[in-house]
Amino acid sequence: MRIFAWTLPFLLLFLTSCGSERVIEKPVIHEVVRIERIAVPSEHLVRHIKTTIPETISYGEAIQLWSEDRAIIEIQNGQLEAIEVLNDAVDD
Repeated sequence: MRIFAWTLPFLLLFLTSCGSERVIEKPVIHEVVRIERIAVPSEHLVRHIKTTIPETISYGEAIQLWSEDRAIIEIQNGQLEAIEVLNDAVDD
């Protein structure tokens, strides 16, 4: 009785699968996008300290502080350009 209990569902399943129409789909090409992360070199991540402005300052000292700040901005812009070059290298 036990074999018959398993045989009947198996036969029903087998016969229904043979009677169905087989569908074959055309292969589709998928584009795979791979994202790679590049570590930014530590020399591009150096933090620069803001210059502190004293309460009393002469015109000469103000010009000196201004030129130091401009130099720091140029350094940081150079670091950002180097990071952009890394990003462009990844995109290519």
